[in-house]
Amino acid sequence: DVADYSSLSVLRPEEMAESHSVLIVDAMKRIEDMTRVNNTPCIQFHRQTEFNLSSVIINNGTGCSATVGRNLGLNKMTLMHTSNVSCMKIGTIQHELLHILGFYHEQSRPDRDLYVLIQWENIEKNGIKNFEKYNQAVVNDLQTPYDYGSIMHYPQEAFGINGSLTLIPIKNINVIIGQRNNLSLIDIIEIQRYYECIPFGLKTTTPFNSSATRYYQYLFIWLLLIYLSINL
Repeated sequence: DVADYSSLSVLRPEEMAESHSVLIVDAMKRIEDMTRVNNTPCIQFHRQTEFNLSSVIINNGTGCSATVGRNLGLNKMTLMHTSNVSCMKIGTIQHELLHILGFYHEQSRPDRDLYVLIQWENIEKNGIKNFEKYNQAVVNDLQTPYDYGSIMHYPQEAFGINGSLTLIPIKNINVIIGQRNNLSLIDIIEIQRYYECIPFGLKTTTPFNSSATRYYQYLFIWLLLIYLSINL
């Protein structure tokens, strides 16, 4: 329930480069700007100067990952950065932030089998859980069509053994999936619907009577502490 969301602090360990902090803030600002309705914020990230017990810890660990939605206590968002592999890209950071905002992968939708074929035999063992399909009670499609262009969709070779294909589009075999450039139009609409910034019947970001709208401006608070050392 979106009404259960509360303010979150986003912390980064001291070993994270300042340039990476700038990227994270940029990714947050893009989400804010793209989801506005009639210039009214739908999602807001605010700087906080004191610790909040309901926190998201941004850590340079293994892989690119984040908890889905708000969990009591510490929520972890991992953005790996090495000389060979890096999650420090705007689209990848947005992908993980959308997990924090409560969104699952697009290929986890209950109707996904109509749109993608899962090549289970090609998936690395440690990646199988990422291809689970959930029912409508867990992954609400928010009355939007399946979105090959979603920033939450995996690419065709995700977790593929030796780079083999794990996801094959059905409706359009030539479509590109797994883009990490920016939110798609459907991503934007889903965020606006999930946080009740626009009504379900609306298919564009054009607002309706704002005086009758309940704007849930859940404040996902981020905190960049240069000298904070977090033992995860």
